[in-house]
Amino acid sequence: MIQFNEKDHSYSVEGVRYPSVTQILAALGFYGDAEKYFTEYSRDRGSFVHRIVEYHLSGELDESTIDPALEGYFAAWLRFERDTGFISTITERRMYSKIYSFAGTPDHIGKLNGRESIIDVKTGAPGPAAEIQTAAYEILHDRPSKRFALQLMKDGKYRLKEFKSREDKGIFLSALAVYNWQKNHNLRRKP
Repeated sequence: MIQFNEKDHSYSVEGVRYPSVTQILAALGFYGDAEKYFTEYSRDRGSFVHRIVEYHLSGELDESTIDPALEGYFAAWLRFERDTGFISTITERRMYSKIYSFAGTPDHIGKLNGRESIIDVKTGAPGPAAEIQTAAYEILHDRPSKRFALQLMKDGKYRLKEFKSREDKGIFLSALAVYNWQKNHNLRRKP
């Protein structure tokens, strides 16, 4: 069973620590300067919107409890569901790869237009790293899947961006190899 430590955002399985997709990409600079623009508010907003959607999908959401500042993001999710017919079959499930020794938590895996799809939800504009991030989630899912970033916006609109490059998985696995090489040569502290 996979364990997740919320405090340091680390994963472990049977006492063995696994680096997360986000840790790997951040450590190697895949987010570029974008990280310095992530404020505590934007991180919290993203976390709250993810929870709202999760509670909605599980049938536990009391819509009267949604902060008015977040209502538009939820309206965007509802519009996305209505427009596309997306059905989330896996929501925020922690996963790990025994083969590659890394872990992560895809936002949503489900059916979009009848095809297995990975949806990474953003409340800001998705950067180029989202392509590589969703490829890592596809590796964790271990099934061929379409990959998307879904930007939910405050005004109730959304943007869905598909990632099609076949190079993305190789780029992530290369990043993982460099990350592990640095760690094994004490050039990086252990996750």
